[in-house]
Amino acid sequence: MRTEVAARLYVGSEVGTLRRVVLHRPDLELKRLTPRNKDALLFDDVLWVKRARQEHDAFADALADRGVEVLYLQELLAEVLEQPAVRDEVIARTLADVDLGPDLGPEVAAWLKSVSAVELAERLIGGITYEELPFTSHALSAQVPAVDGFVLAPLPNHLFTRDTSAWIYDGVSINAMAKPARRRESIHYDAIYRHHPAFAGATIWSDDLGGQAQLEGGDVLVIGNGCLLIGMGERTRPAPVER
Repeated sequence: MRTEVAARLYVGSEVGTLRRVVLHRPDLELKRLTPRNKDALLFDDVLWVKRARQEHDAFADALADRGVEVLYLQELLAEVLEQPAVRDEVIARTLADVDLGPDLGPEVAAWLKSVSAVELAERLIGGITYEELPFTSHALSAQVPAVDGFVLAPLPNHLFTRDTSAWIYDGVSINAMAKPARRRESIHYDAIYRHHPAFAGATIWSDDLGGQAQLEGGDVLVIGNGCLLIGMGERTRPAPVER
């Protein structure tokens, strides 16, 4: 895990100088998109993943050429998953969200605890199909698998890193997403911001990530002088904004 001293954690303007940014490079989760599941996963169409990676890398290079430090979400997640307590918490929260039942759930948890942190981060974001399970389960959940074939659905919307968390002055809001397809993203940000040394000392605001609250970072604008402009509607609700 990285041990460098964290830079100042502060965002005071939407138009100020960008010094660091968290990105997610397109990977396995985008390869999982099909014409059948794209709507449920909130995509209008199936993407050409190779081209998406090329365009993403060009964007990241353009940022780096201008002196911006680019941090990658999946790498940050893998680094905090090296900590046993964090790994156990993330796995538990993830499986509680998908509810695989009293037999398959513990079997999947035991397997995920045995893999490397790098593979675990890839699985949590890229998803897991029943065919990829390295064991045979007699659980009812395994005998009658989900219609989409996923034990753990992929998270292709991790590509849009602004929504799931938003830096607001000297703190970060970890948001409860409106759509079920994005809810698990917040588990990853919560682990990263609370346990990665790059964000040590950050003030963290988060609501009940498993409840009905909805707050998305794309609706939050930092307009300066301690003020925010927040758009409320279908995605962002008044209660989490108030909290």
